[in-house]
Amino acid sequence: MSSLVIVKMIKMTNLVVKKIDLEIEKPLAVINSKTLDELKIKHSARIKIKNESYELMCEVVSSSDLVPPNSVGLKGLDIESLHVIEGQKVNIFIRRRPASLEYVKNKRTGSVWNDSQIRTIVNDITVGNYTELEIAMFTLAQYYLGLNMDEITTLTKYMAESGTTLDFDEPVYDKHSIGGVPGNKVSLIIVPTVAAAGLLIPKTSSRAITSPSGTADTMEVLCDVNFSADEILEIAPKTRGMLVWGGTLDLSPLDEIVIHKVEQPLGIDPHSQMLASIFSKKLSTGVDYLVLDIPTGEGTKMPTREDAISYAQESTELGRRLGLQVEAALSFGEQPLGRAIGPALEAREALEVIQGKGPTSVFEKSVELTGILFEMAGLSPPGQGGALASDYVLKGKTQAKMEEIIGVQGGDPNVKPEDVVVGEYTVDVEAPKDGYIVKISNVAVKKIANAAGTPRHKEAGVYLHKKTGEFCKKGDKFMTIYSNSEGRLTEALNLAHNLKPFFHEGMILKRIASGPRVES
Repeated sequence: MSSLVIVKMIKMTNLVVKKIDLEIEKPLAVINSKTLDELKIKHSARIKIKNESYELMCEVVSSSDLVPPNSVGLKGLDIESLHVIEGQKVNIFIRRRPASLEYVKNKRTGSVWNDSQIRTIVNDITVGNYTELEIAMFTLAQYYLGLNMDEITTLTKYMAESGTTLDFDEPVYDKHSIGGVPGNKVSLIIVPTVAAAGLLIPKTSSRAITSPSGTADTMEVLCDVNFSADEILEIAPKTRGMLVWGGTLDLSPLDEIVIHKVEQPLGIDPHSQMLASIFSKKLSTGVDYLVLDIPTGEGTKMPTREDAISYAQESTELGRRLGLQVEAALSFGEQPLGRAIGPALEAREALEVIQGKGPTSVFEKSVELTGILFEMAGLSPPGQGGALASDYVLKGKTQAKMEEIIGVQGGDPNVKPEDVVVGEYTVDVEAPKDGYIVKISNVAVKKIANAAGTPRHKEAGVYLHKKTGEFCKKGDKFMTIYSNSEGRLTEALNLAHNLKPFFHEGMILKRIASGPRVES
């Protein structure tokens, strides 16, 4: 069912396409100010440009000299998406608010969306009928008011149906983490280990939303992650595993819109949208078996064990409704995983773990999650999958498979950890006194890494020299901050001094006195 979108044809339906040189992501239509006055269109209004079978929703920009009267200036990519050429005439329509926006607004009164309403909302957002503010309204309605399980199930199905779907004609395995813990680079160990066992794991990943690096950001340090659906369908069955960015595949397009327009700028990840995001993409990629990593603890998206258990129950129930076999694993998340945070530093550390080196915490989490998939596939008895996965890593099978995957995805299969380039500007944060590390703030570490330039600047990040439980002396390094900009490095260092990401104490944790002695 297509949505009800009311458009009004303006006086002049035909404007001539003119190519303009603008570097901006969102679609813009540059129209001469005189033409806008004649058509009674305001600057920043939304219009629909149509060419027979193709259409594009754009924001209007007024100009007196960029384009001549009776023309519409478009970027090259927008001209391509409309399948027109410069000099061709196109039809212009004024856009009015879509009717489905009323369903979103009604959420504030406790309205429950039905099947038809959700389908209409998803369609309107996907085809570009919503402005950025209206997309924010949809996202914030979930953030503050939430959706019930029936709504989440329906939203997930329509999000998947609105984009590309992959069919491998065999069982597909996957691992997903809800995020929130800096340094969680385990997918780079899990995918080649699962693939080395012969299971199919064509992992599509997001870029970072609230963290210093997403799986796609980290893998992109080593090789290309941008592949078409046809390329994945051809390559993955041969290598048995891939690590790619889902943003170029048109999988669950509403999700990428919401992430890019709202979640990343505001640093939020609504509970219901997070579930729909995860499972719509699993449906799109044909996943049958999924292990879901749910980090829990202070500073994570699931701060309490009760929160994590509740989310795990919802996830497994949603998987059941959608026909996926899901096992959720609660993991320790009260400090960063491993010591490296940031795309390049995490890529380097992942390669070390694959070689049988690196932090024990990264190795153990990777093999335990892989082991669950092995058990789901029947490759090992219950409780013994982790040992089998460990054997794959320690005997070099994981490394051999990772080299194959990197090579197929256009990278250097012989890349070594020391080959990975990190930020040229560095500064150390030192301990002000002797003591034990009793806590590391995930939130503070993320903010410091982001200030240094992550995830956009892949060479940026932080390296933790001390972790919880370790002793340090005055002047020892807590962390090293990396950046490719002296300005960003200074900003990150100032933030580190203000936020104090490490909490450390001596052997005496706290003194409590009885107060002054009372004379008898």
